[in-house]
Amino acid sequence: MKIFVNARFLTQPVSGVQRYGIECSRQIKRLYPDAVFIAPKNILHTDVANELNVQIAGRNTGQKWEQFDLPFYLGRQKAPPLLNLANTAPIFYSNNYVTIHDLAFYHHPEWNSKKFSMWYNILIPRIAISSKHIFTVSNTIKNELVKFYKLPAAKISVAYNGISRKMLEKGNAKDIVKEKIILSVGTFNIRKNHQNLVKGYINSNISNEYSLVMIGDKNRIFKESDVEEHMLKRSNIRVMPSLKEDDLIALYKKAEIVASVSLYEGFGIPLLEGLYNGCKIVCSDIPVYREVYSQCATFCSPTDTDDIGKGLETAVTKDTVSQEEIVKLLQQCNYERSARTMLEKIVPGYK
Repeated sequence: MKIFVNARFLTQPVSGVQRYGIECSRQIKRLYPDAVFIAPKNILHTDVANELNVQIAGRNTGQKWEQFDLPFYLGRQKAPPLLNLANTAPIFYSNNYVTIHDLAFYHHPEWNSKKFSMWYNILIPRIAISSKHIFTVSNTIKNELVKFYKLPAAKISVAYNGISRKMLEKGNAKDIVKEKIILSVGTFNIRKNHQNLVKGYINSNISNEYSLVMIGDKNRIFKESDVEEHMLKRSNIRVMPSLKEDDLIALYKKAEIVASVSLYEGFGIPLLEGLYNGCKIVCSDIPVYREVYSQCATFCSPTDTDDIGKGLETAVTKDTVSQEEIVKLLQQCNYERSARTMLEKIVPGYK
């Protein structure tokens, strides 16, 4: 039985959603060779496309490709199962399986452009209701889907994020001497709450001893996060552009602490990557972080900058998480397990 995978995520810059799509696809290809990966012509990640043997279909790109070219192509293939890994899917296709990563667009439409929020609030509920099955990246988001879209719990399976193949190949950092670095990884938008992380760090007792390194676009942090430029002029605060994966892994290995004080998340990949690389983690006290990282993290209020500062100070004095705890977490949060969860729901009799 052939299944098709919507690989439009290969046309987009890599953030958490695209990383999930890439890593789940790699596992699906390995576990189920009859999977066919299909994408529009404007692929950015040609190495991954070649690895997956991606087929190009249609003339359009972006949403037009997904909503028109893709279902037209699949209709000519007798409407096989289509796995969509990056939130969106063709709205009028009758054989969708879809991963919905979070409902930030529903809770806080003001965090995105009006056009984006309007489209997602039209699209996501419709594909959630009409899809054959939904996957999501935490029980927190599963419960939200049940509550807000009145979906049956049996229709939703949790397929967590994990550690990327390249990071696993590089190995963890258990034998590396850490530097006094607090690392924050994530796109600069309002929900990531960078302004409070910066303020909490500046007000902490460790700001002269530890450096704060934030990965992202320096121009966007002023626009999206209300961080004032003078805050970043301190010699021990650095904003670095998005890094190649090898360089990011090297930075994880150096960092002592990984911090995420997001107001809302579906999972929180950087915290998992930090733990894998021997970092202590500081994170906001939000439901999904309690679900995934309850045994591993120092929690703080994302709206209280003093509490964020205290959280950073507390993390400095704590021991790193034991290898046993990390192994236990990775047994639950890994892409092979998630790919198997998907295949079991899509392919009759798959084990």
